[in-house]
Amino acid sequence: MEEAIEKITNDELSINAASLQYKIPYGTLYNKYKGLHGKTPGGQPVFTHQEELAILRAAATCGDWGFPLTLFDLRMFAKAHLDRQGKIIERFSNNLPGVEWAISVLKRHKHSYGQRLSTNIKRSRATVGRESLNKYFDNLYSEIENVPPSNIFNYDESNMADDPGKKKCVYRRGVKYPEKVMNYSKSSTTVMICGSADGTLLPPYIIYKSTHLYDTWQERGIVGKPCCEKPCCSRGCRYNRTTSGWIDTPTFRDWFMNCFLPHAKRLDGKKVLIGDNLSSHIDNDVLVACEINNISFICLVPNSTHLTQPLDVGFFRPLKIAWRQTLEDWKKANLRTISIPKESFPHLLKKTIINMDQKPPKNDKEACTELSAVKRNLVSSFRATGISPFDRNRVLNKLPPESPSPEIETGVRDSLTEFLREQRFRNESQPRRKRTRLQIEPGKSISTLNETSCPTNQEVDVVEVQHTSERNDNRVQTESISMQIPLSVISEPSTSYRTGYKDTNDNITDCESDNENIAPNYTRNTSTDLAQNPAIGQFILAKFGSQKGKKTYHYVCSIEDIIDTKLVVQGYKSQKKTKTIFKEVPKDLSIIEISDIITYLPKPKYINECYSFPNDVMIKEL
Repeated sequence: MEEAIEKITNDELSINAASLQYKIPYGTLYNKYKGLHGKTPGGQPVFTHQEELAILRAAATCGDWGFPLTLFDLRMFAKAHLDRQGKIIERFSNNLPGVEWAISVLKRHKHSYGQRLSTNIKRSRATVGRESLNKYFDNLYSEIENVPPSNIFNYDESNMADDPGKKKCVYRRGVKYPEKVMNYSKSSTTVMICGSADGTLLPPYIIYKSTHLYDTWQERGIVGKPCCEKPCCSRGCRYNRTTSGWIDTPTFRDWFMNCFLPHAKRLDGKKVLIGDNLSSHIDNDVLVACEINNISFICLVPNSTHLTQPLDVGFFRPLKIAWRQTLEDWKKANLRTISIPKESFPHLLKKTIINMDQKPPKNDKEACTELSAVKRNLVSSFRATGISPFDRNRVLNKLPPESPSPEIETGVRDSLTEFLREQRFRNESQPRRKRTRLQIEPGKSISTLNETSCPTNQEVDVVEVQHTSERNDNRVQTESISMQIPLSVISEPSTSYRTGYKDTNDNITDCESDNENIAPNYTRNTSTDLAQNPAIGQFILAKFGSQKGKKTYHYVCSIEDIIDTKLVVQGYKSQKKTKTIFKEVPKDLSIIEISDIITYLPKPKYINECYSFPNDVMIKEL
């Protein structure tokens, strides 16, 4: 077809001659030559090919940053794109594409985009950046330079759980609750694994959860191949126990002195031992032994083991797969046993490592180089983490790019970059509030607003204050509200208690009770006050307008800076539904006029990260 159209375009053949020569219908050649009926057969897509690629690129960028989109998110993204363009697609309900559309888009671009099963990582791991990793690799390079792969080791412990996991099985169609009868428990056994960059695996170090050790718990463990077969490891596995089942400092010291150090002493030159920065791994005796035997003890970047620890990256996953299969076979042969007996664990671990080692390579290239799967996994793990051979880009390329793909439009790219950077790196941690133990008599209940929130040694009474507000139908409504006021304040004739209300002109007006009960030191914002310069650090009650300007709110603020007639204030939020205790709202800075000050507040007391005023403050918060 392309050759015939090219000859017709170059006037080498007529349409009729090309039809006869290439046996293509005349109408087909005519339409192709004239550019008629160029659409694809079947229903036409809503978006162009370029628009679909732009949507999928944006979705892929979200996945690179650790916030992948589901099919529903992809549909909502397409709906937002249509709404911005002002397009209304009748076939879409409420302009929202259906599930079939999302599936069809992925099918049309299946060679570049597709759905994958995601794994959750903590936000602390996601915040590991290029700066900390580059600093780690700079230090690592000076330590492992000219060190052979056989002298570079990585250690880590892992739990072997007593649960074979889930598997896909054959059931009758329509079965609502597919089940498989097999005993399991939540128990697990800790195993310390250590391997080198040349593929040498040291014998495992098993840690039981127990107070004592028994002779039957150390029988039938792995000895020799596929682990190290040298005389230093000729005794095979070693066994220990802790009351918690986890590794602690004495246990780690025992592993280092009896498992790793005998093997390291047989190697010539400098040795490097890499591991995470767990507190139980840092021991003075271990560090002294490292200095004596020319061993560099290196810690990884915190929260980066999913990127920089070889055993986590490429060894533990195939080990766990082989363990689950071995455990399932054993449970099928021991139907009445609920959990794994400790005397059976060494044999099961031995069988797991042997089965893992016998796994065939995925391609012929691996088969030509190495038949042992254990050695292949260790070598590839050190290569994937950029340790041996040294290549920091192996890790840095796994991090999200600094900005989305340049193929995305500039406006979309900038918005997407800002959103993804905020989602991945923002710090939502709030200062931890110090707890106070309450003195409550046995059998007595308390409420949310307990006695500790009220002023001490003061009686509290309820005073009715008339509050006038304007309703939406322009009718003025007067309602009675209750406020808790200390009686000691009411009894003072020289003070008054002031509140504010809106009149029909939407203005703030002062309303005073008959007794003029204003809290002490709460002064009004008069012309005399305006003449005085407000001081930085002074607390005030300021008014703020709503976005539409129809409502006014009163907030407690502190003056942070003064610029001519404008004030930079920090906002505070009331706590525990009281009007005396306020807490600073992080990054809540505003610029107001001096005329926006309703009243000046006395200096509060700072208690437990909160500011406590002696009397209620008439706030009106959103």
